[in-house]
Amino acid sequence: MLSTAVLSACGEESSEVTATNAVPFAPKPDADEFYAQPNPMPKLALGTILKSRAVTFAPVGSVPMSNAAWQLQFISRDVNGKSIAAIATVVKPTVAGTGPSPLLAFQYAEDSLGSHCAPSHTLTGSTANSVSQLESTQPLLGLAAGWTVVYPDHEGPYSAYGAGRLAGQITLDSIRAALSFQPLGLSSNTQVGMWGYSGGAIATAWAASLQKAYAPEINIVAVASGGTPADVLGIAKNLDESPATNALFFPLILSAIEGINRSYPNLVTPILNDKGRAAFESLKDGCVGDTSDGSSAPSGHLADYTTTPDPLNAPNVLATSPLITLPLAGNSPIADTFVYHSTIDELIPVAGAVALVKAWCAAGSHVAYYQGVTGEHLLFEVTTAPLAIAYLTSRFTGTPTVTPPTTTTCN
Repeated sequence: MLSTAVLSACGEESSEVTATNAVPFAPKPDADEFYAQPNPMPKLALGTILKSRAVTFAPVGSVPMSNAAWQLQFISRDVNGKSIAAIATVVKPTVAGTGPSPLLAFQYAEDSLGSHCAPSHTLTGSTANSVSQLESTQPLLGLAAGWTVVYPDHEGPYSAYGAGRLAGQITLDSIRAALSFQPLGLSSNTQVGMWGYSGGAIATAWAASLQKAYAPEINIVAVASGGTPADVLGIAKNLDESPATNALFFPLILSAIEGINRSYPNLVTPILNDKGRAAFESLKDGCVGDTSDGSSAPSGHLADYTTTPDPLNAPNVLATSPLITLPLAGNSPIADTFVYHSTIDELIPVAGAVALVKAWCAAGSHVAYYQGVTGEHLLFEVTTAPLAIAYLTSRFTGTPTVTPPTTTTCN
């Protein structure tokens, strides 16, 4: 049931995109009116809740759980600084822990271009996003420990998969919204943690990087970022050139390029050939690299889909690269941060994480870095989830920081 919208009489502005045809290869709008962008867009503070509704929490295989849960629509920003309305799902723990409840912002690896693939749908019973289904049990450990959890739809209203600044801003604004939502019983002093792996680490690491400038008032005490896709072009190059990785993940990386292109249309729109445009059309409503029109998944190499033989060195791509790559000049975490990555990660090469940690350490951030060998990209996420929970728990409780052996720490 919808609550009364919190709207302002102090003025209005247009959102970044007033029609989906202004977004290259835009997804179909969500059929649920709750997700619709206000038009005109009200001028309100970031994180201001526009509307809310109670929902049934069913994150794993559509099985309902007893936790009280709500969906919130709130004000955030796109990559150009224009106001947008974003969505998050907030969930209360079934049993309160000892002391005030901390807030965990859990960022799913949504990794998708279709609006129906978003976390808010996964959390209310949809099984369309297979990767989200695999991740759904992880934050339940936090709920069981008495933590409140906010799950942002961090790809925004047009499913801009891979657009890090957008994802980071939405994540921070979802925390603002959750802290102000009275039924959760939180406050501006609430301890906050952020956690995400792979596609979820895009949102988490960007939010950590942007916090000082964008949301310094939030009491973020811990960040856990695993399998972090810091060097986007390096990931794309690895996938394009590694036969085994290319065979497994090509549709996924092409989806990420399409998603980033939704926020930065100059990235590849000018260099797509007919095959590239057809591939983007086939992927634009799919989950996790799947097509949505019944066609076969794209395969091959990036040059097959563009008018240039070396698309990753095309001028438009190189010009956009600094906007989508971490570390971000002048921005590094102010919260304690745990970065963990597999040495043998075949999808996201470890070199990007190493360079990110080095830059953050040089900037004065407190970073604990663990480089492990317990599996490739997907298996490493499963085996290291308890490490992330242990780290977050130690920071919430103020006990000595818990990290695995061989972890290195700076500052």
